Amino acid sequence: MSLVTTFATILKTYEYSETSKILRLLTRDHGLCSVIAKGARRPKSRFGGLLEPFTDGIATFYAKEGRELHTLSAFELHRERQALGRELARYAAAGLLTEIALRFAPAAPDAELFDQLGRGLDRLLAESGDVETAMLEEAWKLIVHLGFAPSTERCSLCGRQDEAAEPTHFDLMGGGIVCERCQPQAEKSSLRELSRAARAELVTLVRGGRGDGRPLESARAQRDLLRDFVAYHLADHRPLNSFRFLEERLG
Repeated sequence: MSLVTTFATILKTYEYSETSKILRLLTRDHGLCSVIAKGARRPKSRFGGLLEPFTDGIATFYAKEGRELHTLSAFELHRERQALGRELARYAAAGLLTEIALRFAPAAPDAELFDQLGRGLDRLLAESGDVETAMLEEAWKLIVHLGFAPSTERCSLCGRQDEAAEPTHFDLMGGGIVCERCQPQAEKSSLRELSRAARAELVTLVRGGRGDGRPLESARAQRDLLRDFVAYHLADHRPLNSFRFLEERLG
C-alpha cells in the first residue's frame, strides 16, 4: 500500500452505505481512479461537504496494488464549481464533459486531458455568452485530444479535398464528410445531411471553436451530430446518458 497525492477532478459520486461515498476521479498523475471516502456523508465529516462533482482539489489516498478501489485520506479544495448547479443548462453541459472523461479517458495518466477538462469546466462556469456553443466547443476539444477527430475538410472515403458546396453529408461510419462522388458508397443510415453553414461551423468546432460565445446558426444540428458521432465511435452505438439530460434542458 502506498500513499498517493495528486491533483484531481471529481467526475462522479456514488452513495456507499449510510456514511460513505465512492468517487470517480480524473487525476493529473494517475489517470482515472476510484476512491472511497469513508464517513463523507456524516454531518461532521472531515471532508466538510467538499466532495461534489466538478470540484478540483489535491487528493491523497492509499493506493492498494491490484485493487480498483482506494481509500481517500484527504481532499484539499483547489476550486469548487457548485455554481454550475444553479443553472440546469450549465450543469447538463458540465455533465457531458465529465462523462466523456469518465467513459473514455485512457488508463495511462494524461496531464493535458486533465488540464483541458478543467479549462472546459471553468469556461462553462464563467461563460457569459451562449452556453450550448461553449459546450460544443469544449466537448470537441476533448474528443479531438482523445484521438477521434472527424475529417471535416477532406472526404473521409477518398481523401479528396471537398469543396464546401451545398448539400454535403457527414458519414458516421467513415468518421467525416463525404464528397458527392462517394456518397453512393456510404451506408444511407450512416449519413447525416449538413447545410453549408453547418459544415462551416463543424470545421470551426473541430479546430477549437471561436471562443467568443456567439450562438451557432446550426446549434441543434451540431448537437445531434456530436451525440451520434460519440455514440458511434466511442460508446458502442449508445448515446451518453448526459445527452438525454442535456437535450431535456436545451430542447
